[in-house]
Amino acid sequence: MQSKIKLILVDDHLLVREGFKSLLTDMDFVELIGEAADGKQALQLLRNGLRPQIILMDVEMPVMGGLETTEIISKDYFGIKVIMLSMVNNKDIIQNCIEKGAKGYLFKNASMSELGDAIRKVADGGHYFSEEVTLTLLSKSTSFEDSALYQLSPREIEILKLVAGGYSSTEIGQQLFISPRTVDTHRNNIIQKLQVNGVAGLVRFAIKAKLV
Repeated sequence: MQSKIKLILVDDHLLVREGFKSLLTDMDFVELIGEAADGKQALQLLRNGLRPQIILMDVEMPVMGGLETTEIISKDYFGIKVIMLSMVNNKDIIQNCIEKGAKGYLFKNASMSELGDAIRKVADGGHYFSEEVTLTLLSKSTSFEDSALYQLSPREIEILKLVAGGYSSTEIGQQLFISPRTVDTHRNNIIQKLQVNGVAGLVRFAIKAKLV
């Protein structure tokens, strides 16, 4: 009997992990041996002795993101292969994942069939990129908004959406349970990163990036 492919699932959203676990449960060739909510937790699982063949890794997570974690795993844990999970079809992001050592890139809405194909192919020593991802990699350019957006943290993107939605610093602070001053600090950091002029510039950027 052929041994199952051992796998760890890493994503900061519980509902996403539960969705993937439901798909993985129906695959008789896969054994889920661990899960984590961020890269730091994933590395701790490896330090504790877990040795998966495959790690399904979210690209953007708090504490430690998927790119940083993948780079460490590629350098320090030979034989463990990472497939990145994302909802973003962005050439720069995908290329960055590959440069950090990822062996595959899957959208989070992938079917069970595609997920299974990706796991098998990468476990066998190959790479997996869907046709859509491959076309993106072959494209000549990525929009400025998509590229610039990747500079922002998940919290900054959340604040950008609310600012563009017309919420004040006080209202945003109440929603996110942080002080208005902290909101202002985040907003100023976003303005600097995106190189836009004030709130009006943030709103225009958010519209172009289809955040609102």
